[in-house]
Amino acid sequence: MRRLALLVTAIALAGCAGASGPREVRVSVTEKGFEPAKLEIAKGTETTLIITRKTDKTCATAAVFIETGRRYELPLNEEVRVQLPTDAPVTLHYACGMDMIRGEIVVK
Repeated sequence: MRRLALLVTAIALAGCAGASGPREVRVSVTEKGFEPAKLEIAKGTETTLIITRKTDKTCATAAVFIETGRRYELPLNEEVRVQLPTDAPVTLHYACGMDMIRGEIVVK
């Protein structure tokens, strides 16, 4: 019985660690634009945005983050990793280089 209780506790703790640990969120660039175009993440959760451009039929060959001024080239079918600032509530806006296709990340 004691072993079962320890096993259940270990599984519960592992689940909690995964929930509060680093997180990855994915965005695809398709003919429709950034999908999903809006994401919400929890303040204080270490988060990496992974953007993958899946089509050549888009002007979104780069993602420009308005608040930081950072530009990330988006090679076709390659993951581009962007570490997100999550220490304070903020809305991060990003767009293609022509500012026609847009997305946003809300840190709450």
